[in-house]
Amino acid sequence: MDAGTAKKLIEKNLSYHEVKRLAVKLVQHASPQTALLEAEPQVLALIRDIVKPELEQAGLRPLIDGKGNLILHIKGRTQSDRLMLVGYAMNAAPSTMQNPYSGEIVDGATYKLNGECVWGRGACEQKGSLAAMLAAIRFLGASKTELPSDLYLVVSTAGETGRHDSLAYVLDHSRVEADWCIIDGPPEIQLGNKGRIDVLVIVRGKQSHSSRPWEGINAIEGAVKVLDKLKPLMPYPEAKKHGSLGKVSLAANSIESFPKATHTIQSECRITFDRRLLPGDDPKRAVQQMIDAIGIIEPYEIEVQPKDFMYPSEVGKDAEVVRALEHGIRTVLNYEPQYTFSTAANDTGLFNFRGIQAINYGSRDIRFQHTDHDLVSVNDVFNAAKVFAFVALHR
Repeated sequence: MDAGTAKKLIEKNLSYHEVKRLAVKLVQHASPQTALLEAEPQVLALIRDIVKPELEQAGLRPLIDGKGNLILHIKGRTQSDRLMLVGYAMNAAPSTMQNPYSGEIVDGATYKLNGECVWGRGACEQKGSLAAMLAAIRFLGASKTELPSDLYLVVSTAGETGRHDSLAYVLDHSRVEADWCIIDGPPEIQLGNKGRIDVLVIVRGKQSHSSRPWEGINAIEGAVKVLDKLKPLMPYPEAKKHGSLGKVSLAANSIESFPKATHTIQSECRITFDRRLLPGDDPKRAVQQMIDAIGIIEPYEIEVQPKDFMYPSEVGKDAEVVRALEHGIRTVLNYEPQYTFSTAANDTGLFNFRGIQAINYGSRDIRFQHTDHDLVSVNDVFNAAKVFAFVALHR
């Protein structure tokens, strides 16, 4: 289908009100991050009870894999330039946000946004972009238009987990064969992001009653010494700098001591660190840098454990998926695409590592992430839906 015909079909059949309906419906179904992560029943239910039926109503046949992820495959004429859209079901816990699942329509002017906005936890992150993808895919299903190449929609059980497990399972077990991937992101074309490795440092001492502290070896005091040793690496462990992503960073983001008993000198203290990575960085080297800085601290036993890891990512403007997305933005939105990078870690690097050209695009608005004013512009969601539909129709 030529670009002009695709644009006319989208303008005639893709509805603003349908996009708004989907955004409201998704927000009204709570699917927060909990200690169960991807196994959280509310997250699984959003995919099973909301997303899957919406697609089925458009005559499509999505499947749910062994981990609860949704996979939809629409066959096209050829096997070249196969496209995958990836959205997420999980969002941040509501915390102190008022009416986090109301899906209320509010005036965007108060928040320096144009037009109507949908209020609710996850609206500005996962659920706005997911509504855009669903609207685009439902339109394609209802139109029964033959696509130029295969199209996949994946709705992941992740979204806030900080690890690749969900989508790695999809790639390893769900027979998804794509050449390009567009993952939930901002209204700009996100060309890259930092990676991250979580590092757990365990400090072991000796417990005793705290009325006789001299009989113990206080792991809390040992943890202070560890932090002092790592202080020269925080927040910037290295001087090198990426032109768009800046420097790597190191930050302590959790500390806990044991045993959980009153009046007891603590025998163990655990500190978790967030170590960011630039494209090309070796995570093993980053962990070794911390080990070398900590060294030996007598009389404590120190253990450094690498934990969850997410790949950094960077794609050039000359990549085919970028050019296809640029063409879509220019054609259906009538403006020049903008480009951005993110200091956050996400799944894009996993796809690029697996040989699938991947970037981020959608309606995500980082200004409202995890705040008490979580909302998304319906216009932004509608625009993203039009672009997704165009790229699916014209490649």
